[in-house]
Amino acid sequence: MKSVNAIIDDILLTLPPKQRRIVVGRFGLKNGKTETLQEIGDEIGITRERVRQIEEQALKKIREKTKADGKEIVDFAKKHLLSAGGVKLDEDFLNDVLYGLKIDAKTKNAKEKVRFVLLVSNEPMYAKEDDKMNAYWYATNDARKKFLEFVNGMTKFLTTKEKTAILTSKSYLGQCKDLASCHFLSIPKHFGTNIFGDFGLKSWPEIEPKTIRDRVYLVLRKHGAPLHFTDIAKYSYKYGLDKKVPHVQTVHNELIKDHRFVLVGRGMYALREHGFEPGTVKDVLVDLLKKNGPQKVDKIIELVKAQRLVKENTVILNLQNKNHFKKLDDGRFSVREA
Repeated sequence: MKSVNAIIDDILLTLPPKQRRIVVGRFGLKNGKTETLQEIGDEIGITRERVRQIEEQALKKIREKTKADGKEIVDFAKKHLLSAGGVKLDEDFLNDVLYGLKIDAKTKNAKEKVRFVLLVSNEPMYAKEDDKMNAYWYATNDARKKFLEFVNGMTKFLTTKEKTAILTSKSYLGQCKDLASCHFLSIPKHFGTNIFGDFGLKSWPEIEPKTIRDRVYLVLRKHGAPLHFTDIAKYSYKYGLDKKVPHVQTVHNELIKDHRFVLVGRGMYALREHGFEPGTVKDVLVDLLKKNGPQKVDKIIELVKAQRLVKENTVILNLQNKNHFKKLDDGRFSVREA
């Protein structure tokens, strides 16, 4: 195959200077930057509508030559797209084509040049970026229809199922029938992935955290264990959730306000969803003994330490409170009924 540079040069040589200038600018063939109709019009002294007309004339003139000279690029692109499920994000698709055709990595603006060949040839088909979707390519109208049905199905799944389960167990993957379906997830703009790789709707604070409280939650969820509020502030910066270490007192205030966060020690906080429950050590003891029945001291200490960062003596001292607990003849402790 001729080099992509040679293909582009041969195509552009068939155009007069003004048409060539407009095509090069509109497709970013010179510097990788796509110029607007207005930018080009201002430079060469014509209206944006006239630029659009000249571009249209130029593309019509070079369409057949582009199809012929770029046939190997077009054929490979169509074949690859069909093998990838028929639909793929613009950026990913072009990278695949460049790699598959072994186009020299040193080729300047290679991606823009391959995109130009495919767009002018109108094969495969291209969907421009809009408010709902990133730009993507599709092999057939049927492939596009199935893709949109998949997006609707995934959106319904994400909006009707339990969010925590989706984030923790990645149950959304059950909606993806194959690897190609997973690639579809990068096209809709209302889907997103946070810095930890969790997938969901961008409207979820777990995916795109907008407040300190949201970022605090993500830190504790990522860390998976209790943290001191000063460390939570540091980790928020370390994980890239904040551009600088947030004010420690602000973080502490958010931890106090939100029921998702549980104080488990001096300044230490954990997530309720990780099995921690709020309350004093006495409250935790009452709850655990009611759930598990009478227990010996060693077992009680073990159970409490799974809930609180406390010393053994603190647990033992609380058990001595005869208003709330009683020691049985076999050495176990139980809750004293009112």
